[in-house]
Amino acid sequence: MATTSLLGLQAFVTEIGLELLPSFVAADVLNNPIDIYHSYLAEHLQSLVECDPHLAYNSIQASKTIEDGDLDIVLPKLKLEGIEPKELAGELLKKFLPHALFAAPFKDGIHIRFLFSTKTIPRLLLPYISDRNGMYGNFTSLGLQPEPKCRQKKVIVEFSSPNIAREFTAAHFRSTVLGAFVANIHEAMGYSVVRVNYLGDWGKNLGLLGVGWQKYGSEELLGEQTNLFRYIHELYTKMEDELRPEQEARKKARDEGLDPWVLESQGLFAERDANFKRMEDSEPKAIALWRKLRDISIEYYVETYARLNIKFDEYSGESQVRLNSEAVAEVDSVLKEKNICEEQNGAWVIDFDKHGARLGTAAIRDRNGSTSYLLRDIATVFDRLKIHAFDKIVYIVGEQEVHFRQVFKAIELMGRADVANKLQHITFARANGPLSHLGNTQLLGDILDQCEKHIHEAMIANQDQYQIGDGNSIAKVIGINSLVIQELSLRKGHCNGLDFSLLTSLEGETGTSLQFCYARLCAAIAKIGAYPSSGEISQLDYATLSAPPWSELLRLIARYPDATRAAFEKLEPGIIISFLFCVAEELTSCLDEAEQDEANGEGSAAAPKYAARAVLYENVRQVLDNGMKLLGTTPLSR
Repeated sequence: MATTSLLGLQAFVTEIGLELLPSFVAADVLNNPIDIYHSYLAEHLQSLVECDPHLAYNSIQASKTIEDGDLDIVLPKLKLEGIEPKELAGELLKKFLPHALFAAPFKDGIHIRFLFSTKTIPRLLLPYISDRNGMYGNFTSLGLQPEPKCRQKKVIVEFSSPNIAREFTAAHFRSTVLGAFVANIHEAMGYSVVRVNYLGDWGKNLGLLGVGWQKYGSEELLGEQTNLFRYIHELYTKMEDELRPEQEARKKARDEGLDPWVLESQGLFAERDANFKRMEDSEPKAIALWRKLRDISIEYYVETYARLNIKFDEYSGESQVRLNSEAVAEVDSVLKEKNICEEQNGAWVIDFDKHGARLGTAAIRDRNGSTSYLLRDIATVFDRLKIHAFDKIVYIVGEQEVHFRQVFKAIELMGRADVANKLQHITFARANGPLSHLGNTQLLGDILDQCEKHIHEAMIANQDQYQIGDGNSIAKVIGINSLVIQELSLRKGHCNGLDFSLLTSLEGETGTSLQFCYARLCAAIAKIGAYPSSGEISQLDYATLSAPPWSELLRLIARYPDATRAAFEKLEPGIIISFLFCVAEELTSCLDEAEQDEANGEGSAAAPKYAARAVLYENVRQVLDNGMKLLGTTPLSR
């Protein structure tokens, strides 16, 4: 833990032969090793051009790829008058003195590029990562309030949010894995995270399910079911089929310019709405049935989400705020007092266009007085503010941009821009096609079962490639890992559905290939055996790591904190995934070379080469482990 404090880090750099670490406000040397290099380079640059320290530091940036170098001085950022950047580059190259941390710089247009010295990077980087282990790549200070409070910021991440009794769609699955990542990375950055599954547990669809129960269900039938959630799902599907002719008739009436109210006031429409109104009026029988169906759903989801390494802190829903009539009444009152909403044809609506926002018109109460999705969502925000005193809410919901903009705008119109500014919606494109080849009825458990089945069949068919014992348990983990990696690899704007044929591929950038690279690394670590003590790590001879591919791998893992920081700022898991596959590619070259050395009969486990490799392997394993867990997957060592 020597390098985890500023005092310890200063002692460490002097121990390995460097001058005292320069201090720059923008440098985060305790969390990012590249900032150590950045600080030494900025100090040297400042002495050569005699500019403001802040300007010198900010003129240096990390190269986009290691092929371009490690750090760049972007000369126009120095804002020096009377000299062209290209001319300045030539002059500075002559003045830069050799430095233990850097190889000789080179000019590239308006850039001066630097590579880290392959002689010193293992001595600095490997003890640095070893001291942090699972915390490497985390920036916990980002989750703290500014002084004098210095308390943890609290973020509510709302994701998955399936509708009770209805199918688990591709959009729900994408929300689930993306939301888990968003929650994980906020925790890594020091936030207090509340994971919320905001169930679709209120509304006319629940009224329809209640009608179905009254027609076809019974306590006796419920007691006979081995899978209660599947039973109520199938019951709801049956009621949707019965309602479809009435829905088609209503659509036809609308297309012909007729008022559909007459159709909605009779038949199954009327039964559904009447049952939902009884729920809204808190009639005991209606609420008791609703609660039973909700409890069955939550019990199913708690068990099934656990297979994805996800545990929610709170299962809430529209019902929570609706049954808390005070929250709805307060919002309702403000909307009316401030003339934000108006009555139209018996319903209460907000005409956003009248308030300067091109968001159309949205109802807050229907003609029969029932609350709308919009009103319940607005009330939920203020309910959460009272309970959690949050600093931020992140909604992970596919599409629905207009709805969330309406929620945020309505809160702003209520005079609470301070609250609206704490709300963020992350959207993504709706996936094309079905989630898997499961027919028309899809539950989350079915999707995961199908995934595990594909992996297990591939393991049996290709035993030479997989070479794994206990196939069932390993297939479950690999299947889930591959499914999550594949889904998170899709950009938010892409609408491709999951391709189960990619799950089993050991080629290319797949979850299975990443897992097998990790397992191969763990096997190499186990084969070397003895591992140096923490005190020995900084004293080892790392000369054998100074040439590619070993030096390239070192330069890559130094960039992991940059990758996590960028992924957090953009809430984009693809940044972490791309980084991990770059590491895996370079690592594969190292492992291939090591196997070739062994085949040639070179060295022994006691040789300095193997001790150096053991330390590098363990640190690379830690980086892969940290990144994979951040994505919500479980690294397997075999």
